Amino acid sequence: MKWLLVATAFAILACSGFAGKTKPRKEKILHPRSLPHSFAILELFTSEGCSSCPPADRLLPQLALIDSNIIPLSFHVDYWDHLGWKDPFSSSIYTDRQRQYAQQFQLESIYTPQLVINGEYELVGSNRSSAKSKIREALVEKNEIQLEIAEIKKENNKLLVSVNVKGNFKDANLLAVVVQKHAEMSVRGGENRGAKLSHTNVVRSFIKLPTSEKMNFEISIPDDLANNDQPASRQGWQLVIYTQQKDLKITGVAVYNGQ
Repeated sequence: MKWLLVATAFAILACSGFAGKTKPRKEKILHPRSLPHSFAILELFTSEGCSSCPPADRLLPQLALIDSNIIPLSFHVDYWDHLGWKDPFSSSIYTDRQRQYAQQFQLESIYTPQLVINGEYELVGSNRSSAKSKIREALVEKNEIQLEIAEIKKENNKLLVSVNVKGNFKDANLLAVVVQKHAEMSVRGGENRGAKLSHTNVVRSFIKLPTSEKMNFEISIPDDLANNDQPASRQGWQLVIYTQQKDLKITGVAVYNGQ
């Protein structure tokens, strides 16, 4: 039983004035700034039903402190849900994503906790020394695709996003996730019964689209995170956008923190 940063664009957003109470509340953004051209996206595949996962969950935010261009993402899989505790953050979509990686890495099976770095390296998610080594390798590489968040509008629990893409994006997919920056859960069943677990950047919404030069898409903010009276930086969520090639290598990233 075995979980950036680069963006050539980092959207720094300010709240605009709100419409009247009878209209959807909106926030409009932006003015991106350039960032260093290297990054490490850490995708942790984890589950609250797996007794081997809490050490990896605790390690993930510590790894993110190594460099400001490291983005942790916690994907909660659903294949532990039948063993006494249903992980409230789990999804079959994230399990399918992990299966794609297993096929690419030619693994015999999927497992938790698994850490995938930039879609290129995979290892046991609680292995601190291996994770640090692979992160250092990832941060040396330059991004192949430049993502610029041109505009974001927030309407209640939806983000309307416009993105400009430069570079070799042929056959690449654009992925967007809304993450919950921090979550705690008291587990009442399964292998972690009685434990209070802490999670970082839990993926709550996920979409995947074919990449093009100019893109417009919508992504939902879960109702429990969508507080329209506060900017994103005070709501506890973050938007991460990244591109991934057919071989699953991650080639570019942009982040909206709502600051």
